[in-house]
Amino acid sequence: MKYFFAGHETFTCRNYWLKKGLDHTKSGGDFGNDAINDLGVGKNMVSSIRFWVRAFGLVDGDNKHSEIANYIFSTRKGKDPYLEDKGTIWLLHYLLVTNEIASIYSLMFNYFRKIRIEFNREQILSFIENECQSKGVKYNVNSVKKDISVFLNNYLIPEKSKSIESDFMGLLYELSLIDRVRKEGHVQTYRIENRSRKIASEIILAAILIGSEGGSSFTFYELQNGINSVGSVFALTSNGLMKCIDDLCEKYPLYITYKDDGGVQVLQIKEGLELFEVLNNYYDN
Repeated sequence: MKYFFAGHETFTCRNYWLKKGLDHTKSGGDFGNDAINDLGVGKNMVSSIRFWVRAFGLVDGDNKHSEIANYIFSTRKGKDPYLEDKGTIWLLHYLLVTNEIASIYSLMFNYFRKIRIEFNREQILSFIENECQSKGVKYNVNSVKKDISVFLNNYLIPEKSKSIESDFMGLLYELSLIDRVRKEGHVQTYRIENRSRKIASEIILAAILIGSEGGSSFTFYELQNGINSVGSVFALTSNGLMKCIDDLCEKYPLYITYKDDGGVQVLQIKEGLELFEVLNNYYDN
């Protein structure tokens, strides 16, 4: 068991960074000193861009692009290279949580929020410390604290800012996954609450296919509560998930069925339904 913290140089992922990082590596560049001129940012931001393209699972350790990276971000044929579609942001959120290069995202959406609906920074820190200690994983408290700040800033619009631009720096803010609840003194309380969210059913199906690892049969409980499930990562209510399943059964009757199997509700996906076919149906409509 390994957990990874820091690497982002305390910068949230900006909207245009993933595209810049992928274009840079596509042209043969790495993230050394030459990248400062090519990317037009400082040394620390270069390191941060490198971190984020890896954290979202868009490149591997050798800067080789994933299929999903090429599909979304290709300048000529990419479906949404400039991240103008909210469905793409949901998909990137799923990739960030499940890729686990940045451990805090998996820990928060798969585990911590199921223990505490409302929480503050110190409670996140205590949870991560306990997790690391129980697994025998070494960690640096300051690195974890910085991770907590960047995690929250990726999903929240700053309360006070000096410019309009800084209000929208965090790539994932428009998903509205984290809410500010109340502030008592200097302690801010947050919440990640299950909701019936407006997410296209094809995006949820794509996430199921990405996370299935070849599986074709899923209980409703697994889809709602399992590790890296769409219910866990997207913070969906059971009603919201059920509406999505109904929609998918209607749209893909040859491939998707949902039935009560001995008292257990099961979603079955037949072979032949391909990830990029589903995504094409979403982006081309």
